[in-house]
Amino acid sequence: MTLTLEQAAPVTQTRPRRSKAGLKYGFAFIAPFAVLYLVFVLYPVVQAAQMSFFDWDLLGSVREFVGLENYERMLWGVDIQWSMTNLFWWRIGVLALTAAVLVATIRRRRLSAWSVVGVIGLLGLFVALGFSPAEGGYWNDPSFWIALQNTLLFTVISTPIIAVLGLVMALALQGQRRGSRWYQMAFFLPYILPVSVVTLIWTYFLSPGQGLLQQILTPLGVNPIPWLSDSNTALTAIIMTTVWWTVGFNLVMFAAGLQDVDQSLYEAASLDGAGPWRKFVSVTLPGIRHVVLLVMVMQAIASFQVFGQVNIMTGGGPGTSTEVLIRHIYQTGFRDFELGYASAMSLFLFALMLIVSVIQMRFLGKDDTK
Repeated sequence: MTLTLEQAAPVTQTRPRRSKAGLKYGFAFIAPFAVLYLVFVLYPVVQAAQMSFFDWDLLGSVREFVGLENYERMLWGVDIQWSMTNLFWWRIGVLALTAAVLVATIRRRRLSAWSVVGVIGLLGLFVALGFSPAEGGYWNDPSFWIALQNTLLFTVISTPIIAVLGLVMALALQGQRRGSRWYQMAFFLPYILPVSVVTLIWTYFLSPGQGLLQQILTPLGVNPIPWLSDSNTALTAIIMTTVWWTVGFNLVMFAAGLQDVDQSLYEAASLDGAGPWRKFVSVTLPGIRHVVLLVMVMQAIASFQVFGQVNIMTGGGPGTSTEVLIRHIYQTGFRDFELGYASAMSLFLFALMLIVSVIQMRFLGKDDTK
């Protein structure tokens, strides 16, 4: 017994030293990234927060403290009223999401701080969407609200389409099918193209006069469609371009996730008499839950930041039908030289993306198997 204790003592004494050494090496490995992250990510965010409280001229020396005036200009107006019917369908969607949060909380039988914050935040959004200018009233910056609405519409439509289409394509190419790797590479190829090349291809493709799409539709009796010069179709054209450009990346992500699903689970499901749909719901989706979360969060963030396609293909037009928030921020800061107001809008967009990402992580990131 004495010999055993003497042998055990040095081991327990070296453990703290080893853990400290591991911690030291860990900090050493992440230090370069941490420095770059602080300099190029956190510091600009802090600086933007500071600039949002100033009348900050890009070219001049005007840096006057204005407090919350930039936020008031962004979010308020003259003769603003509240109405139950304003943005009715948007508010119905917010109520449905609130109900989903409540149902999920009740099913878990556990009230968390995140659930309370989520419900309060969604109810606050429901109330906020009821504000609008009365007759004769106006928003201080109507272009901001138009750009925000177009950005939300683009995100709500494009994000599910790109994610679901990527998953469907990955499922179609799953397994040892002949040429599946080549198909994946072919679908991924557009993603490596710069936005200028992508928009050039689709501008020519959608041309009502000589575009390939119109040459296909003309024999079918379809008249030329001015995709990019009609306010009813311009945003649809931007969405189609974005889907073609980015779906290949999600295809590769889902294909990698499907390879990690245990094949024995499919065999067990087959023995239990499960069909293709039941296998997909009970085996495939739980197995790629974290990939779905990653794709949805990344795609939503990318959709909120849409800029290049709009700026090159339509310039925000026709009229303001495709004006998006990033482009409005860019023009405010670098065309109108109002960096303070542009910073306030940037922080608003950052907060919006953060809220959406947190909601997605709460719904898609929870593990129901525990």
